[in-house]
Amino acid sequence: MARGFLRKIVGRSDAEMHFLDHLEELRRVFIASLAALAICSLAAYALSGRVMDYLVVHSVGQAQFLRPMEAFNVRLKLALVLGAVVSLPFIAFEIWTFVVPGLLHHERRLVLPLVASSTVLFIGGLAFGYWVLTPMMVKLLFGFGTAHVRANIAVDYLVDFILKLAVGTGLMFQLPVVVLILTMVGVVTPKFLWSKWRHATVVIMIVGAVVTPGDAFMSQLILAVPCLILYVLSALLSTLVYQAKRRRERTAQP
Repeated sequence: MARGFLRKIVGRSDAEMHFLDHLEELRRVFIASLAALAICSLAAYALSGRVMDYLVVHSVGQAQFLRPMEAFNVRLKLALVLGAVVSLPFIAFEIWTFVVPGLLHHERRLVLPLVASSTVLFIGGLAFGYWVLTPMMVKLLFGFGTAHVRANIAVDYLVDFILKLAVGTGLMFQLPVVVLILTMVGVVTPKFLWSKWRHATVVIMIVGAVVTPGDAFMSQLILAVPCLILYVLSALLSTLVYQAKRRRERTAQP
């Protein structure tokens, strides 16, 4: 089933579109996405200084840069991340419009909801990573200092720490969308998801330990709880999609 889905994406009939036409369309999607990212990043650079100050003030209060190019590099990095977040809906829509011609009619109706859900979940993950995990981890890690050993953090390291945590959380929050797509193409089934919830818990805890480096069990657990809730939601969505798919198959039978 998954193989047939891939064939639908990359190959339609010669009368409709040749293979080179697909490559040309893919090139157009790539260029349009890259242009959107560049434009949004350039616009975001104007705000990168304020964003850098906000991140520093609301996490550690004050930071420093040790190399002449460090502050510029941090602002450039923030501009790219902000540009990626702002342009994400457009890029996701472009990718899905490339995939749509190979989808069935009932699958096409899911394109916009999937794009919107993916964007909302990613931004929600970013917010959770920054406003929930980051303050807790900073407070915990600073607690290992002493009266004579105090933190004096370089802004480059601090922003990297915040971005990796936020982006990693945002990616983990994509679980429902990934499971829904895998169910649509027949890679996973609701039965598999419900029967493997223990394995999923272990995997989520391991990934949570990777996303929250340098910390103890508490922040790992705080990240794992919403991910487990998302896993249950994913299994429920998978059940609905699978049942609808089976009904269409029974209806299509002579």
